[in-house]
Amino acid sequence: MTDQPGDFGELAMNLHNQSNVLATVDGVLQFAVEALHYDHASVLLMQRKHAQTVAATDEVITSADQLQIDLGEGPSLLAITDHDDVLVEDTTTDTRWPKWAPTAAANGIRSALAIRLFTAHSTSGALNLVSSEPFVFNEGDREAAHLLALHASIAICSARMEANLHQAVDSRKEVGQAVGRLMQRYGLSAVQAFGVLQRYSQTRNQRLREVARHVIETGNLPQ
Repeated sequence: MTDQPGDFGELAMNLHNQSNVLATVDGVLQFAVEALHYDHASVLLMQRKHAQTVAATDEVITSADQLQIDLGEGPSLLAITDHDDVLVEDTTTDTRWPKWAPTAAANGIRSALAIRLFTAHSTSGALNLVSSEPFVFNEGDREAAHLLALHASIAICSARMEANLHQAVDSRKEVGQAVGRLMQRYGLSAVQAFGVLQRYSQTRNQRLREVARHVIETGNLPQ
């Protein structure tokens, strides 16, 4: 565990400066291992209502995460759905997950700590820490992990919002270009051209951006 409170301030700045969600998550895991000295760390994020490991320090915790996903039970899934944090002191004696715990123990996972990643508006996933030794995580470790998860939650939320913003801006640009092409080719007004794109999007059950991209690339509306 880190002895320098300033380390978390430096972490916050580093996470804020990351270019995308994956880089943000990698920064969290690097800090967990190097500054907090946890053995293995990963981040599960919710992707369209399904949990997925988006980054991990090694194959040990990747396998532990996938085991939870495959079995539909485990500390990380419980943290995401119902608890702020879930501590497993010893997988050989924990009876909450009759399938996951003994299998994890057989694979060398003896203790685990899962911290929910969330903001005021939504849950994004879980920060997962595991060890090959039982009874590893003390109260100080839990407090540090919660602080790390807080920084991670904010950074991931910001990165996702920025990514969505960039996607929205790019989409508007493409729709605008397609509107211009239709106006020029068919002598339509901007309102009429946009209406044509909307109708094609609805009748073909395609995203407006996809229809716009087709017009830009081919000069024609989809057949």
